[in-house]
Amino acid sequence: MVTEDRPTIQEAPLIRDQVYKVLLTKLINGDLEPGDRITERVTAQELGISTTPVKEALRRLENEGFVRTMPRRGIVVGENALTSFEQVITVRAWLEGLGARLCAARVADGGLPGVAALTEPLELMKDPILRPVPEIIEINASFHDAIRDLSGNRVIVQFLGTLLGVDAAVRERALSDPDELQRGNAEHIDVGDAILDGDPDRAEALMRSHVLRSGDHTLHARPS
Repeated sequence: MVTEDRPTIQEAPLIRDQVYKVLLTKLINGDLEPGDRITERVTAQELGISTTPVKEALRRLENEGFVRTMPRRGIVVGENALTSFEQVITVRAWLEGLGARLCAARVADGGLPGVAALTEPLELMKDPILRPVPEIIEINASFHDAIRDLSGNRVIVQFLGTLLGVDAAVRERALSDPDELQRGNAEHIDVGDAILDGDPDRAEALMRSHVLRSGDHTLHARPS
């Protein structure tokens, strides 16, 4: 029987992605620490699924440096798991900063086709109405997705797409903190305004600073 506070997995085509996200969240929250063992059978039982998607999720985590296989111990959390998160955040900050720069440059050059994808979440962020956290997370993701897609750079879109799993886990952790939610929202508004003002330098600097600051806060505010 599944307890109320136990993470559960819905039956879906990509169950392995949901398992991956659950395990990433445990890593970010500090529920899994370097050296901790992760067993396929126990994880599958906790989530009420078969071991196959767990194996697939663990394989992905190992490829990304979060876990490793040790002789006679099996899969354990890597000693450099936190460093792996930091490296992902650094790469994301530079790519998203460049994406914001390209968006602003397109505005300065005379227009940004599809700009409503950016202005709509931006207006919702400026609205003082209180919203449930899941809705805020969705608006937040829409804002970042719009900048990525409107950058006009296929390589940025592809590379950021490979970071979506880590990005989503970090974002949910960050936005569970009311103070961080307010800081992040204000920074998003500044980035969006810089893009719409057609100021590439300011847009890039603000976006990069936002991603680095928010990521650092999230990782180092983990419960001990």
